[in-house]
Amino acid sequence: MHDQSAWNMYIFRDGRTKKAGSLLLNDVIASLRALGTSQRSEQVLDPLLRAGELECALADAGSPFSHTVEHVTDLLASALVASESGGEWHVSENDVVAEMETVQMPASVMVSTPEGFAYYALHPLGYVDLLASVEVTSACAAVIGIRSIGTTLSAVVRAGLSTKGIRVGRSTVRPTGHPYNRHTDFTSQQKEWIAQQRVRGAQFFVVDEGPGMSGSSFLSVGDALLSEGIEKDKITFLCSRVPDPNLLTADDAANRWPAFRALYVAPNWRLPSGADQFIAGRIWRKRVFGDERNWPASWTQMERLKFLSTDCSRLLKFEGFGRFGSEVQNRARTVGDGGFGPAPVAWEQGFSIYPVVEGESLLARHLSAEVIMRIAHYCAFRARMMPANAEPGDELERMMRFNFHEEFGSEVVSSLEVQRPVIADGRMLPHKWLRDRNGVLLKVDNASHGDDHFFPGPTDIAWDLAGAIVEWGMDKHGIEALLNAYSSESGDDASQRLPGYLLAYSVFRMGYCKMAAEAMSGSAEKDRLACEYERYRMISSELFQQNHGSQDIKRLIPRRGEPLSSTGQVNQWA
Repeated sequence: MHDQSAWNMYIFRDGRTKKAGSLLLNDVIASLRALGTSQRSEQVLDPLLRAGELECALADAGSPFSHTVEHVTDLLASALVASESGGEWHVSENDVVAEMETVQMPASVMVSTPEGFAYYALHPLGYVDLLASVEVTSACAAVIGIRSIGTTLSAVVRAGLSTKGIRVGRSTVRPTGHPYNRHTDFTSQQKEWIAQQRVRGAQFFVVDEGPGMSGSSFLSVGDALLSEGIEKDKITFLCSRVPDPNLLTADDAANRWPAFRALYVAPNWRLPSGADQFIAGRIWRKRVFGDERNWPASWTQMERLKFLSTDCSRLLKFEGFGRFGSEVQNRARTVGDGGFGPAPVAWEQGFSIYPVVEGESLLARHLSAEVIMRIAHYCAFRARMMPANAEPGDELERMMRFNFHEEFGSEVVSSLEVQRPVIADGRMLPHKWLRDRNGVLLKVDNASHGDDHFFPGPTDIAWDLAGAIVEWGMDKHGIEALLNAYSSESGDDASQRLPGYLLAYSVFRMGYCKMAAEAMSGSAEKDRLACEYERYRMISSELFQQNHGSQDIKRLIPRRGEPLSSTGQVNQWA
């Protein structure tokens, strides 16, 4: 029996943030200046992703300068494709910089993180590999990228088709409406372009990552093309994953999706040297916790791609291509330099490379005064060293209200005060801590979750304090010790802010585990996630009933049913 209400949980952030237009442009120009002359694929990737991001932002804003940036994106995509195949294609740094310097930016633009590039190791050249299996029967092709990530992907597909001697045009669209029922409207210029391509007999390629849970973005573009007179057999979806049409949540998706031709990128990762042993959700937990009954729950479909070196001395974890990975790298180095976690020793092909630290993963029963002090000092360190660059909005509070009402039918009136906006750790669970052979407590998996596509995003440090309290099952004495130690170290009294964040954290984790359990139906993981969902649901209900409208924390936070034992192996792989 499927629980369709699980798909209504609000766990993914909007992902769109406002950035100063001039700064975004300057970052693209700086990346172009760093290209140099060798222009290997890894060097071209960062300016390509930045140019695609800028092109997308300007297209969303309706700026005429999006076409200028589109040309630069196409040049960089052609250079990337050529660098992979050994062909000759060199981007003139001076020419493209001069072209970019003509762009007039709005004061601010909205940007969206391309999730595949940032979180899922989706290399744009995978779409070029896919084209090898595509039979193009026309001398013309029209590529339509679905913004955001489809901007860059469409440029790469255009470049790949061009190497086949095909005349290719490119455009991008932004479907709108409810995530499960998107709608695409072409502009008058796009309609004219589509009509011209139709007369030429062009094949149409719709490009995006996904499909996601609904498939509605792809389907909306396919339907919009049909309404412009394009025959269905002329339309091909280029996707990053193979869906089960029966599980897609768009209207009538089970019938609509198979009616279109869809091709899928193979899981053919471009891996760094030393990525020898694949460490998936089942494998890392077996190494750390042994018997499957002891495993912590995991939404394995959302885990980062991870590998071990042959000698098990290095952990290679995907943390983002280009600037997306460099931002995570900087946070990981900051934690390492502060002595709170293992520092990465290298970065290659979007993977951070960490030394494997021998030690023992902690469990909730290991909570002690020492552990509480270490958590408090870590939160104070994070509040000081990782301030958020952007002011948090109200989306976190909206998530709390929506999910609580969806689950319980009651209204939450608490607000979330922000005094110390940070990039949170976001994973304060006991098994994310280990004691190394020297007895030092280290925080692992500390850099990528506070600003990914899930909540919280930039928020108050109280999120991590609340996470530690909930995940370790602290009683009122533990909570008091944690807050006192944090306040002494940071000068920040978070006690008045904490009740709202305890509820927000528990409600988010409740929604996350509920959706994850449904997504993992048919696997043993569903039961583990369902148990976690019930635990967070109980905590959310009790916090609401006993603490709602009060600044007092009066109850014990119940602990999870923890693993019976740990094998003593290091747990950096989650």
